[in-house]
Order: sequence, then C-alpha cells, then structure tokens
Amino acid sequence: MMRNAMMAVALSSLLGAGVVCAQDAQEPKPTRFDAMVRVMDLEHGTVTVTKPGQAAEKAVSYKAYPYGTRFEVSDGAKFRMMFSDFTYAVIKGPAVFVPRASDEWRKIAVEVTRGDMNFFVEQHAQPGQFTLVTPLGTFTSLQGMSKLHVGDVAKGTVTEEDFSFRTLSGNAVYEGLHYKMTGMTQANAFVSADAKGMVSTELTGKLGEVKMEIPAGNGKATDFSLTPGATVKITRAKPKGSDNWVVSVLTLYANGEAKNYFCYVENRGEGYATGELIAEVLPEEKDPEASEDAATDETQDNAQGGAAAQPEENGGALPTIPDELESFGDDLL
Repeated sequence: MMRNAMMAVALSSLLGAGVVCAQDAQEPKPTRFDAMVRVMDLEHGTVTVTKPGQAAEKAVSYKAYPYGTRFEVSDGAKFRMMFSDFTYAVIKGPAVFVPRASDEWRKIAVEVTRGDMNFFVEQHAQPGQFTLVTPLGTFTSLQGMSKLHVGDVAKGTVTEEDFSFRTLSGNAVYEGLHYKMTGMTQANAFVSADAKGMVSTELTGKLGEVKMEIPAGNGKATDFSLTPGATVKITRAKPKGSDNWVVSVLTLYANGEAKNYFCYVENRGEGYATGELIAEVLPEEKDPEASEDAATDETQDNAQGGAAAQPEENGGALPTIPDELESFGDDLL
C-alpha cells in the first residue's frame, strides 16, 4: 500500500512537470534587442548623428549609438543598421529617422520622417515588439522582410510615389487614421496618397490581398480587401469649434465598381452616424482579371526568392543581406 502511494506521488510529480514544460513551450520569451544600435557597412555618403543632448557629428561605421539618436542620411548613402544579430535595416538616403527602445530593449520603434528602408526582423519577434512610425500611419508589428519608402511627405500633397510598403516574407499590421490593415503577408503591397494635414487619403492595392478594417461610424468596422487596383478614398474635415473629424469613406474594387460609402462624425454616438452599402459584389462576381494578376504576381515573387530563411549563426559574423534587401528598385510598385 505504502509503495503504491509513493509511486502515485512520483507519477503525479512527473505529470505535473510535463504540464509545466508544455506550458513553457507555448509561451516563448520576447526577443531582446541590443542595448544600442550599430552602424555597419557605410561606404559612400555621409550619415549625421545627433545623440540626445549632444551636438551633431558624423557617424562612424562599426560604431554603436544610443537609442534616441537622430540619423540624417545624405542622398546616395547606404548602410546597415543592426538592432540585434538577426534584426537589421538596410537604409538608403536621403533619410531622416530616430530609433527608440523601451521595456529593457524588448520593444523597438523606428520613427521615420523620410527614407528608403529594407527590414529584416527575426521571426521570433512577437506582435508589437518592432514597430515603424511614419507621418501617415504606424506599422504596429513586423516580422520577416519588408520594404518601406517614405518620400518628401512634408510637401503639400503626397503622391503614390511618395509612400509605399511591401512585405517580402513574414507579416505586418498597419494602422492609419480611420483604417487598419491586418495580417499583411508575403507579397502584399500598397501605396498611399495623402493631402497635408490628413485632409484626404487614397490607398491603392499593388500586390496580393491586403485585409482592411474600416470604421463605419456606428461603432463597428467593415471588412474590405485591398486587391491590386482596388482603392479606399477617405476625406476628412473638422468643423469650427470641434475636434471631431467629419469622415467620408468610399471603397472601390479594381474594376471601378463601388462597394461601400460611409459618412459619419466622430464621437457623436450611433444616432449621428450614417453608413450606406451602395454595392455588394459577391466573391464569385469580383473582377477575375484582378485575381489572376494578383496570383501571377505572388507566384513570380515566390520564384524570385519569396520567403527568406532565418539567418544562421556563423561564428559572430554578420548575416548575409538577401538580394531582395540590397535592391531598392521595385518595378511592381
């Protein structure tokens, strides 16, 4: 009897340990980035850095700089910035940006005013650990490889050539004013045209199917797929004496057929909000040519390299930059 009881206790202990191990396996630890950012492979041009509370100086290749440093990259300059051994950006000037860190270097936010930046964020990074803050919106979660282009958005009108984003592998989530893009995956891309002061926004799909959530003004969000050629047009205004936007949203399929039209006033309650579905196109009735083009583009992208493998440790040497991140030209955009 005593022996059986001891065996039962031992078995329970083993099972309990197994449960704890299973729970630990389901909860991976957040990625920890480096305590400073490193400038690597700067061969041409000039990078001016302004550390917090200090005067501006020229950046030196293979030197580390504290978070909060402002980087100004001259036209034609190109270098790699390391956030950790497996997370980095290849940056081409002209560019202006400030990398920041929080939560003991577990969270990175890169505030981008201008520049071309190709990112490689390790696949183990959890949602919200690596973000990009741009004048038009914020990429709240990045994993894998992606390309961001921010042109001269300080001028009066931003064109499609001034702002674009593309995922090469992994995923991303993007939040703008009065819309959100969820689950951008491999071979997704879009461009944005905005008027100064966020008076208007026009989003156009370029690759794949970008899932969107668009508020309808009644406390609910409407789903829309930003396929190649499809557009979302948002117009905003603020009445005198009010901080609430008056928002008008129009969604259009690639063939020019409208799906949704919403017009509402923020923070006025459901009784003041209006939303009208002006066209409903069933999935089988959508433009077949747009779907075929999207599938062809994604197939070609996969054939050209698609998802990149995680860099392997190689005795302390820097991981090789994939060809897709060395190139800043992208005819698809």
